[in-house]
Amino acid sequence: MGHSRIGTLPATRRWKEVVQLIADGADVSKVAEATLKAAELAFAWVQEDVGFREAANLMVQIAQTTKDQNPTAALAKLGIEISENTSVAEVAMAVGEALDQRVNAQRGRSDFGEMAGKALVSAVIGQIKDKLPTLFEPTRDDIAGALRSAGQEKGFGEFASHFFSRVTGDSLDYFLSKTLATKLGEGQRFATNNQMAEFMGAMRTLCKETAVISKEYAGGWLSKHRFEEGGNISRETIGGFAWYGMQKMRAELAMRAIEHEH
Repeated sequence: MGHSRIGTLPATRRWKEVVQLIADGADVSKVAEATLKAAELAFAWVQEDVGFREAANLMVQIAQTTKDQNPTAALAKLGIEISENTSVAEVAMAVGEALDQRVNAQRGRSDFGEMAGKALVSAVIGQIKDKLPTLFEPTRDDIAGALRSAGQEKGFGEFASHFFSRVTGDSLDYFLSKTLATKLGEGQRFATNNQMAEFMGAMRTLCKETAVISKEYAGGWLSKHRFEEGGNISRETIGGFAWYGMQKMRAELAMRAIEHEH
C-alpha cells in the first residue's frame, strides 16, 4: 500500500442533490447531511483506515499517560519526545512525528488518515494551549500538567469531541471544496471568495456544535474501559470507539438537518 486517495465523488443522484442544494442556497446543515450521504461509499473503507485507527489509538494512549507516575516518560514510550524547555509547536510536531512513524511502518498513508492525523494534533493543541505559563517557556512538566485533564472523564470528552469535530469538518471540506468553487462568481451562490469562506466557516461551527454529542459518550467510554480492561485498553476496543464516534457525528448532523426543516 502507498498513499491512498479518497478521490472525487461520482456524479451520482445524491451528489447532484448536494450540488443543487448549494446552488439553491440551502442551510449548511442540509448541505453537510447531504454530503455525508453522498460520500457513504467513499467512506465505506474508512473504518479500517490505518491513519484513522492509529490516530485514535494514539489519542487514547496519550490520555492514558496522564495516570502514569512519570507522564513525560510515558509519552516518550509512545514516541512523543519532548525537550526540557519546549513549546506548543514542538509538542504538535512530536505528536505528528510519532503518528507518522506508526502509519509509515504499516505503509498505510491515505488522504483520510492525514485528516485524522491533523485532527489529533489539533486536539492535543486544544488541550494544552490555554493551560501553559505565559511568561516563560513551558517545560516538560508543564506539558504533562496541561495534558492531565485529558485523562479525566470530562477532559477526555472534550479531547475526543475536538478530534471528531475536526475529522468531520475536514472530510466535508475535502468533498465540497471543488464543488463550491464552481458556484463562485456573479449570479452564483457565492458572489465573492469571502462569502464562500463564510459558508465553510459556518460548516466548521456546525461540526463543533455537533461534536458536543460525543463528549459524554467519550468520557463515559474511557472510564468504563479503563476499569474493565485494567487501564490497558485494547486497539480493537479503541477502533470500535473511534468508528462509533464518527457514526454519532453523522447521525447528529442528519438530525440537525431534519430539525432545520421544521
